[in-house]
Amino acid sequence: MIDEHVIEQLERQLHSGEGQQQITACEHIRDLCLQKKHEYRVAFGEAGVVGPLVGLLGSGQKAVILAAAQALASLAESDQLRQAVREAGGVPNLVGLLETGKDGNSALQAAILQSLYTLAFDEDSRLAVHSAGGIPLLFKLMDPAAAAPVRALAVHLTGRLACSEINKDAIRTHQGILTLLRILRDNKGDRVLSEAVAQAITVLAFSHEVNQDYVREQYGVPLLVRLLDERPYDGVTAAAADAVRAICMNNDANKDAARECWAIPLLVKLLNEDAGGALVEKAVDCLRILTSGNEANKIALFTIPAAVPALVRLMGGSPDQVMTERAAAVIGHLSSGPDYFVAIRESGGLHRLVELLDAGPESRVTEIAAKSLANMAFDDANRKSIRVAGGVPPLMKLMLVKPNEQVLLAAEEALRRLQVTDVERNAVLEAFRYTEGRHHAAAAASSSAEAATLANGHAESQSNRGEEPKPFSRYTVAETCRLLADLGLRDTSRFEENGVSGADLLDLTDEELHKDLGLPNLQVKKIKTLQAAFELFNHMMKTPGKGDLTLLELEMYVTSLGRSEADARAIIAGVREALKDSSLAVLTFAQFAPLYQWFLKTLRHMDSTVKSDFQLPTSPSGVSISSSPRGSIS
Repeated sequence: MIDEHVIEQLERQLHSGEGQQQITACEHIRDLCLQKKHEYRVAFGEAGVVGPLVGLLGSGQKAVILAAAQALASLAESDQLRQAVREAGGVPNLVGLLETGKDGNSALQAAILQSLYTLAFDEDSRLAVHSAGGIPLLFKLMDPAAAAPVRALAVHLTGRLACSEINKDAIRTHQGILTLLRILRDNKGDRVLSEAVAQAITVLAFSHEVNQDYVREQYGVPLLVRLLDERPYDGVTAAAADAVRAICMNNDANKDAARECWAIPLLVKLLNEDAGGALVEKAVDCLRILTSGNEANKIALFTIPAAVPALVRLMGGSPDQVMTERAAAVIGHLSSGPDYFVAIRESGGLHRLVELLDAGPESRVTEIAAKSLANMAFDDANRKSIRVAGGVPPLMKLMLVKPNEQVLLAAEEALRRLQVTDVERNAVLEAFRYTEGRHHAAAAASSSAEAATLANGHAESQSNRGEEPKPFSRYTVAETCRLLADLGLRDTSRFEENGVSGADLLDLTDEELHKDLGLPNLQVKKIKTLQAAFELFNHMMKTPGKGDLTLLELEMYVTSLGRSEADARAIIAGVREALKDSSLAVLTFAQFAPLYQWFLKTLRHMDSTVKSDFQLPTSPSGVSISSSPRGSIS
């Protein structure tokens, strides 16, 4: 709970206080934002404390400036307050203070850097730092004589500023990349600093060919690769793998340089060490980049005995889909050359690739597996191994499920190279049809039995009560509650207490169900389903021909949803079985409601992947089953 009195008091101290009072107010603002976080940041923003805090940066009192910078850093965690600080001139004020601590006031420098780092989360703030001339000042603060926290914060801020394309060029122009590489070269055991430098270089080099080349030209590649071999394996190793990946992406010269620095053996070593899943994933992705379109790197990887078996193991031994995809991609790169076929086959790679065909028709993993198998199928021994591994049926299945174009082309090419004949294709397709038919038959039998049980049970219940059928709109409160209980609404007390009859229930809105009756979401959903069932039932009973015509409309509706004809026939058969010798024309609503529930459940059971809504088809009578929003089946 926010104490408004405290907010007002602190705001007054910032405006009218002096010296220690202002420092105390800044410290309280900082602490409240750190402890209570968002709620207090919003309150301080509404109270207008940002302007006074920025004003204190020009007070000339180092202790006051320090406290104000720390308070601004805590406030700037909020998107709105970052904008407020920027609009109040906070960025140029902070940049102007970066040289204030030349006399050794490292705490002040650290506070200013932390504030700028938090503000630089926004692109506008990053550009504001650049415009204020802050970039060249950062590299002065990276001097070996500077305090360790100051150096680390300056490096971190450089990395965050590099998220802006304009700043990437400015950092290089002001010798920032060279400064970072010198830190790596001269660093003596400060792993926090090494990690920060590697992270900054990753951002600077990502999708920036000029910076990638500059890192290589300044002999930065061996410095980064060296970090891969340092123990313990930790954040420094992970950051180094990211940096090597970033400088080599779409850069053949850097890929060659990384190989010449022995990056590939070091990365393979990470695959077989107990280095942790995240680090192994980064190592695999780095190998993916290094082997993409680079034959020399493929050979270097292939000549390491442990490389291919480790990659094959990661293709199937990890629940992480990203790991699987990246390992499969490296194997896919190797599959483009016959020199690597034997190693992949003998490591069990073909079996793994066949298993990955079931990853899903739209999956990138499936596409990689299909393309790799197509590459491998050039070889007679591989063709035999793929067939023995059961590769033909899943490839044929991909042809049937309408995957994306890349998967479809890869599967077709793999089948062609596997020399699958038309007779063999037809046999596999016939087996699929037989299996699918058995599945539909079993589903239809189960659904029919369930529908019959529901309809017969309610007919028996109606008969036992000895009541004459009448419209649901004329149901009494007791009759309405009894039907709701039969349909699975266990607690009907709210309806009884409020005297809700059948006619009342049909007119209840969402707001009345939630607020007036106080029903939970699940019960509201059931009532809305019942209302939709009545709308559909009422319209069907007014349709000329009722019986078979209505069933025909129902079958057309199911087909329009994209279900197969077998699905539609199974549903209609289930309805007919439930009706026995009767027809829809003589059903009461009490009998139709559970049948409607069964219909919805059957649709979800058969296929829960309907991606878009369809309008009901118009029947020969000129009227569709659903004529109102609540009458549509969803």
